[in-house]
Amino acid sequence: MPRPVRRRQTPAGVLVAAAAFAAAALAGLISVGVYLSRDKTATSPGPQTVTISASSAAISPADGADAQFLSMLDSYGIKDNGKAAIRQRFMELGHHTCFLLLPPRPQSLELTVNNILSAQDQDTSAGNRWPKRFTHDDAEHLAQSAVAAYCPSAQK
Repeated sequence: MPRPVRRRQTPAGVLVAAAAFAAAALAGLISVGVYLSRDKTATSPGPQTVTISASSAAISPADGADAQFLSMLDSYGIKDNGKAAIRQRFMELGHHTCFLLLPPRPQSLELTVNNILSAQDQDTSAGNRWPKRFTHDDAEHLAQSAVAAYCPSAQK
């Protein structure tokens, strides 16, 4: 029986096969990298929802600086009409006012007042009604009340 002839591999054939294998491996690694770098939260199946229900607990009156702040607003004729959500929003804006007026990058009182008016516009467009439409003076009174109650060292 004749002996089978063994084919000899050429260096060019080995290089072509190695290059094809390397390209396939690189493509696989790139695919894995792209998959892992994707933000999985951006493709969640549905919108995030928050459920809010009324509490049966009695609403406690504000105390300390909050009470002072709300009392000053009341003296300016800015009422929350007994609604805890409005009262909470006023206090949030008061604290945000101090954040804007204090270092490291303090804003002017005028910019802060405009920020308050802008927040009211955003709340209204989102369907969250305020007891009354703020005037420029109302927003300025809110800012001044916040400074007096929460951050007396802020610029006036």
